[in-house]
Amino acid sequence: MPRIRIIFEKCGLFTFVNHMDLPVIFARAARRAGLSQEFTQGFSPHPRISLAAPLAIGVEGFCEPADFWFEKWEAGSLELWNEMLPEGLNILKGAEVPDGAALAKFVDAALYRVTFCRGVLPLLAKEAAENAANAIGALRGCEYNDGVLLISVGDLERCGGGFFVKVFTEAGLIEGWSDLCIERLVTGAWDEETNSVRPLL
Repeated sequence: MPRIRIIFEKCGLFTFVNHMDLPVIFARAARRAGLSQEFTQGFSPHPRISLAAPLAIGVEGFCEPADFWFEKWEAGSLELWNEMLPEGLNILKGAEVPDGAALAKFVDAALYRVTFCRGVLPLLAKEAAENAANAIGALRGCEYNDGVLLISVGDLERCGGGFFVKVFTEAGLIEGWSDLCIERLVTGAWDEETNSVRPLL
């Protein structure tokens, strides 16, 4: 059965939908589009889906990978499926990929963009982010440019939006989530040659 990898975005008010609800939302949209998914085996079968590392509530993601298995996949299936998704959840592209290891085996890095909503000393923010991510072995890169902090990290289970909010709060740079905007620009594989996060499609 075809294994379809998609790149999707989660933005706007939809960022407040829990990551654990995504399989149900995607599956219901697929059914409404007339697509038949492959189901898992066992006492409680459910659509076979593989998602990457979860996004924190309220964090927008603009290049998020996910794998789905379908009984049949045709030209136009992606468009039909996308039309049935709720506002704020959009499939940007999709392609059939060889069946094999779980998606989590390929996803090992992400690029975050942090914009502060009030005056924060950029060098202090950069230093705090670098030190904290380095301490858990997750830092891949960090730069500050024109009011924006770009942070490339690994260890996505531990190093995400909430992690950085805690770091900046403990450093006395912010009071909480309302003082900044965190976005995950890319979730994918770390490319040693370019020192950047490579999308999976």
